[in-house]
Amino acid sequence: GRGMMTIGGLKPLAAESLPIPDLSLKGRVPPTNGSLTLDGAECPPEIKVWPEFHNGVAAGLRLPEKADLDDRNNPINRTWILYNRPPRTEPTNNNEESSTTNNSKNHAHGGFLLALGLRGHLTALEMTDIYEYLTQGTISLTVG
Repeated sequence: GRGMMTIGGLKPLAAESLPIPDLSLKGRVPPTNGSLTLDGAECPPEIKVWPEFHNGVAAGLRLPEKADLDDRNNPINRTWILYNRPPRTEPTNNNEESSTTNNSKNHAHGGFLLALGLRGHLTALEMTDIYEYLTQGTISLTVG
């Protein structure tokens, strides 16, 4: 939905990262349009992997195609892509919430990489960058 409605509608700036909105777990129930919210606390964390991935794809599809940008003024280069990469944190047993948040950012970033490929921007990455992405271990990053 959101990816289709906003495709190519964002002009990125080199000094700003691409905002990926939080995943909304709310819905409306017809005919009264009542609001229904999924409680994520009772669900296993794996239930959000692919929704977060698709959220990242929708955010990345807002970027213009590489063919539509001037090579001299193209802000979507290797530096910008790596700048948008979520920080890596080592998993710890005592801070499970931080680890879950970082994992959701990684899943969204995997979707963002897929969108960059669909829009023609992944050619900016070096082979060493691609190797790093492929060896990070999360399924959503390697798929993206």
